Amino acid sequence: MIILSDTDVVHKLACCEMLLEFLQYLKCPPNEVWVLPALPHMLRRKLARSPTGLKNVEDFMNRVRKIPAARLETLDRFTSLDVGEQQLLAILCDDARVDHLVTGDKRALDKIAALTYGDAQLLHRMNETSVYCFEAIMLGLIQNRGFGIVQARIHHKWTKLEGQPVDEVISKAFPETGTVEHAVNVLEEHLAQLKARLPPLQFETPLSKSLAPAPASAH
Repeated sequence: MIILSDTDVVHKLACCEMLLEFLQYLKCPPNEVWVLPALPHMLRRKLARSPTGLKNVEDFMNRVRKIPAARLETLDRFTSLDVGEQQLLAILCDDARVDHLVTGDKRALDKIAALTYGDAQLLHRMNETSVYCFEAIMLGLIQNRGFGIVQARIHHKWTKLEGQPVDEVISKAFPETGTVEHAVNVLEEHLAQLKARLPPLQFETPLSKSLAPAPASAH
């Protein structure tokens, strides 16, 4: 099993210092999680004012692997995407071991879904691949670590970072006086909208019935 992750998700999870919890949620050896080679450089710049966020990224990078170089002929099929998206999709098509794609970029998902209509191999591979969007990851983190911890990390970590605005859906799902029921409803609603809009993609959906409130804690 290989899990490909884009930079957007890693960035957001670093802001709330939950990258190691993310690896625990994936339940696979960390070396089976592959990220873009440019990720450390990009996040050093974005998180320049967050030493703890950068440390979270460094610890994460010490565990995961950088994706190998993609074949040029496969990259050429995805020139409508940005460089990072091209690399992820090319590796997904060329390596049958890839069965999960993690991304927080909704525009990239729209583009990928559109490309499946003209690319039979890509459609086949996306049918074999589970997509973890950011909403599903946050549901999984609530399930694994508890609502209180996730809520605290967002409000004690992410919201305190200058120049790092909290994701719009996350702000809606996790108001300061919010509840686990509210968070789950908001996240599941946005996940359902994605699934309805992008039928070629197979979205991973944590079960809300197993989500339960946990005591608030920042640790």
